[in-house]
Amino acid sequence: MPHSLPPPSTVYLARHGQSEWNHTGRITGQADIGLSEVGQAQSLALARCLEGVPLSAIYCSALQRTAATAAPTAAAAGLMVQPLAALNEIGLGVLQGRYRDDRDPQAQALWSAWQADPWGAAVPGGERMDDLVQRAVSALRQILQRHAGQSVLIVGHRATNRVLLATLLGWPREAWVDIRLRNKFFYRLRLGDPPEVASFALSGRLAGICQEGLVM
Repeated sequence: MPHSLPPPSTVYLARHGQSEWNHTGRITGQADIGLSEVGQAQSLALARCLEGVPLSAIYCSALQRTAATAAPTAAAAGLMVQPLAALNEIGLGVLQGRYRDDRDPQAQALWSAWQADPWGAAVPGGERMDDLVQRAVSALRQILQRHAGQSVLIVGHRATNRVLLATLLGWPREAWVDIRLRNKFFYRLRLGDPPEVASFALSGRLAGICQEGLVM
């Protein structure tokens, strides 16, 4: 764990549940799209998994799919969900709303190129990865400083959570591209030197069961 991070805390890190555009194969970025029926079920599963966990706070992005994912857990814990725009998904410019498969070959090619080299040039009209890192890490530091020694839930997005997870684990940049975060898993990170990570599934035969290590 980087020495510049505040004192130990426990962070539960979840990606938002499946969105309507995730379900249809469209690229979302910062478009404000709601949850699909599967995503709603995943939000309820998250609340069940975290039942009894003494959370001190719950944070999400300013986009509705993260707020909706966090809402059942917040209701069960008697907490307010605190939205932070700094946790928003990376802006994907001209790709937002387009299909990432052969229904739109041009978008598919641009999406594949960006996925292979997210540290390279930004998608036209989009946000650079370095800009996402700056805002997301700043938000993370504020949360950890505010809740040192406590347990918090952060509900974010694929790219945002990749930054948060890699930062908390102290991974080098070149390893970040290999982090593949899916809606069906969330993580518990007990911060220390070294940090301890455990994974939980929201569906399937291992739903709710703690698995040591990072499962993607």
